[in-house]
Amino acid sequence: MANKSLCALFAAVFLLCACAHKQAESTAQKVISAPLLAEAKPASSEKASTQTTAPATPTKTVLSATAQPEQTLNPQPEKEPAITPESRVGQARKQQVLSSPTPDEKSFEGEELISLEGRRLSPLAYTAVSPEKTSAAWSGEELKYGLYYSFIKAGTAYIKNRGVTTANGRKAYLIQTTAFSASVIDAFFKVRDVNYSWIDAENFYSLGYTQSVREGNYKRDEWLTFDYDNKVYYGEVQKKEAPRVLSGALSQRVLDMLSSLYFVRAQTLTKGQDIIFDIINREKQYPLVVKVLGKETVKTAAGKFDCIVVEPQFRGEGIFVSKGKSLKVWLTDDAYKMPVKMKTEVFIGSVSAELLEYKRN
Repeated sequence: MANKSLCALFAAVFLLCACAHKQAESTAQKVISAPLLAEAKPASSEKASTQTTAPATPTKTVLSATAQPEQTLNPQPEKEPAITPESRVGQARKQQVLSSPTPDEKSFEGEELISLEGRRLSPLAYTAVSPEKTSAAWSGEELKYGLYYSFIKAGTAYIKNRGVTTANGRKAYLIQTTAFSASVIDAFFKVRDVNYSWIDAENFYSLGYTQSVREGNYKRDEWLTFDYDNKVYYGEVQKKEAPRVLSGALSQRVLDMLSSLYFVRAQTLTKGQDIIFDIINREKQYPLVVKVLGKETVKTAAGKFDCIVVEPQFRGEGIFVSKGKSLKVWLTDDAYKMPVKMKTEVFIGSVSAELLEYKRN
């Protein structure tokens, strides 16, 4: 199987997301130099005494008679260091709470866990996660998918709501996806991908994301934090070279690829409706239009479901979908809007992800 086709297969899971506080960042301390005061004082003039006495040995430097009265220098405060994307990244790293991310736990029989050693994740990943139950439809939700190239099973993927955490001072859901190539494919194109997304627990916009890709010889670690208070985003990307800082301006609330799925799930979906929002991924911001196509019944290994079909459409070239190609996502027609199937075209044939098992609170 061609590598590009396999990449597209695993990307299909993350296109579920296509089909979102403030990072604790201390303000740079203002340093002011201590005033430099003159030690010496001018000597006072005295009238000559009628008796001759030995002059006192001076203990201080005496200014000449022509010296001006003592003046205190006006100290000039040093300028605050400029806040740069690099300084934001550095400050975020310094404020990491945990020494390592909260470890994942197996949810399904035979599930494989991905080691995070050597992966460059967002500082937000180093914050404790609580398995707190909430009123959200996806509270405690864990999903297992089979990944297929045409009718060949090429891998397995998982999407989990890991629980509730804090991101930039906001209560947030931590959503995690992992993807694995099948053992028969591991020998020549091993895939072990993990994505995180921090979703505002109140309004469902993105607070940040991490993408950690391991596909064959290809390696990429990337993360962004969305700082809405300061109207900026910042983060890093690292492939084989040293990490490079990413940054840009924010004029509105945005979504990342994974959080967009949950934003759509939170909407009331009606046939003919368009849902439009902005995505930011790798320093690129662009609108994503999700069309509600209608209803269908879908049968998977996890059961038979009445579904609403949605189709994300990029205005221009998509990240994973080539121009002119389509992606369809089947969401259950109920309060959960659980994604049970997704399918996209590739150059030869199609790739799809189908629900195998699921768990809820």
